[in-house]
Amino acid sequence: MTEYSEDDRERLESYLHIHLKKDERDLSTGDKLEALDKRARNKWIQLAINLAAMIFFGYSFYYDITQLSKAVFWVITGVFAVNVGLIFWQKRQIRELRDWLEAEGGAE
Repeated sequence: MTEYSEDDRERLESYLHIHLKKDERDLSTGDKLEALDKRARNKWIQLAINLAAMIFFGYSFYYDITQLSKAVFWVITGVFAVNVGLIFWQKRQIRELRDWLEAEGGAE
């Protein structure tokens, strides 16, 4: 079993407040894990939408379908790329939070 320091626990508690709604935080560990699984699935959907948008804008810019300037295209691409990075970061937080809840739930 992984030992969590006090700093780790505080960080993971903050993840809990970020990724679960107020009423979901009072649920049992199993229900919290289900809520986190649902949240992780939603992140995959967000990721697919962002990647589709990047492909759409890239395709329309590459084939001169759009009237967007190069600068606007790169700004849009940058925003979507940052968004994709943040989604992966949130998925990592959810996975880490899920592992912690499983470890803590087993200790109860």
